[in-house]
Amino acid sequence: MSSATWNPQPTSNDWDTAGNWSNNEIPTDTARFSSTSQTQISFSQIAGSSIGQIAFDSEAPTYCFNFTAASPSAPTLLLTGSGVANDSGLPQSFVVAASSAGYQNPQLKFANSASAGGSNNYYVAGPASPQDAGGGVIRFVNQASAGNANFMAWTGAGTPPESGSTVGGEISFGDSATAATASFTIYGSLGSDGDTFGNAVFHDQASAASATFTNVGGTVSGGDGGNTQFYDNANAASAYFYNQGGSCAQANGGDVAFDGSASAGNAHFYNYAAPAAGAYGGVTSFNNNPPTTSSGGASAGSGHFFNFGARNGALGGGGHVEFTAKYGSATAATGCFNNYGSDIAGNASAGHSIFSISGSSPYCPSAGNAVFYNHPAVAAGGAAGFTEFAVYTDSSAGTGAAASSAGPTAANATLYNLGAYLAGAAGGYTSFSGSSQAGSATLIAHGGTQGGDGGKIVFYDQSAGATASVSLDGNGELDLSDHDGPLTLANLVLNGGILRLQLSGTTTTLNLSGSLLLNGGCSFDFTDTSVTAGTPYTLLNAPNLALYAASQFAGNPVAGLQPSFSLNGTELQVTFA
Repeated sequence: MSSATWNPQPTSNDWDTAGNWSNNEIPTDTARFSSTSQTQISFSQIAGSSIGQIAFDSEAPTYCFNFTAASPSAPTLLLTGSGVANDSGLPQSFVVAASSAGYQNPQLKFANSASAGGSNNYYVAGPASPQDAGGGVIRFVNQASAGNANFMAWTGAGTPPESGSTVGGEISFGDSATAATASFTIYGSLGSDGDTFGNAVFHDQASAASATFTNVGGTVSGGDGGNTQFYDNANAASAYFYNQGGSCAQANGGDVAFDGSASAGNAHFYNYAAPAAGAYGGVTSFNNNPPTTSSGGASAGSGHFFNFGARNGALGGGGHVEFTAKYGSATAATGCFNNYGSDIAGNASAGHSIFSISGSSPYCPSAGNAVFYNHPAVAAGGAAGFTEFAVYTDSSAGTGAAASSAGPTAANATLYNLGAYLAGAAGGYTSFSGSSQAGSATLIAHGGTQGGDGGKIVFYDQSAGATASVSLDGNGELDLSDHDGPLTLANLVLNGGILRLQLSGTTTTLNLSGSLLLNGGCSFDFTDTSVTAGTPYTLLNAPNLALYAASQFAGNPVAGLQPSFSLNGTELQVTFA
């Protein structure tokens, strides 16, 4: 092992020329940099150069190390010791401007315990030119660390080949490598290929630690935003992620994706609304990408998720979290989710969380034991934040094991649907559709104030209440009017509240397997345009209904006919006359 200093007057800018170093020897231990006439460093040896440490002393000017080899068989430069140390007080840059076949073919690689150094070090991974395809790779393996350095990844406007190429400039972490406290800015598509973007990627047991990631929203129509991705058993740990919305119509937002069995850890995720009309908000997704998992799936861990609605001039889609479960049974675990309302119309403009499958899926996304806060619209006519459990039929399901009939489930989650605080504004809501089910969740709809609508819980189609418990207060709502027949829940707590039912056709009766707790009165909202006079309709079935009086229930007239309530054993019935 040998150490050497870059000459004050080198004959060229080539790292691999012995005459450019003191003692005419290319270093393999420590490469020192001080004052010099040549600050642009390049590599004539495409692959195989190795060094333990790069050290900049107090006299060093700003250097720039340029890596241009395409898909080297071995890294152009491998750091195996302590990594990069910058005592100059000036920024030092490492620019990978090339193309690569994949994350296993980096131009610059940190191994063992090597560190990228402090905040005065800057690293870029991207294409050779803005019109080229793909980009180069910076990779961390073993216990290597990104330190407190600054990183940027971007892609060119060209379309890369379907195989043998990265999708864009990439900063890759494998084994037990860590992003430490580094800062990352990741940019999206520049060309017509919307699936090409810059990315930071974590494999194996790699950790995002306490780093900060900004995934910039898409800037071209149909293009993607910057991506940060977690695979295998990688963990977001305590990092912070800022996912911006798209800045032009049909552009996607910045994205954090968890696939395989990766976990969001205790990280914070800020998914912002798109500033441009027709664009999509920032997103965090779970099990939306290959590979398939034989058991389990990605987890939200104990992460904190903030999904912002369009407001203050933003006109596009709201920030959101997707448990699409195309390739695994993702879970919200013990995460905390805040879905904020917007000040413009259109549900998609609000912050939201979605648990969904497409068609018949082998996987079942679950809300786990998470907590959700669905916030109201912030203006009259605006959209409220929401959580949705849905089964879609307009796209193909993921591949994997035999299909399951189980739909998304709220499991043991707690969902708070908050009432609005100004007239004409909608309250936050939770909805179930298709074959989704509420599991053993606790569903709460709070009343609105100052003329605002209450929070809402809605069951559509063949969705199941299972053993969930519902609590309503004020003008909070439980809406069964579009459900296909009766619905069963475990318990119902009514501190006021509105029960919206359909009577004609298939009566959407509410059956309780547990108990009813009625504090004061409750109102029914019948959505029918006509009913049969004199016919008793069963509205509610509860084992302890005899504890209450028919006078505690009220409802709206239908087609001029007035409702009259009565108790018949465990059944609450209404007759119109």
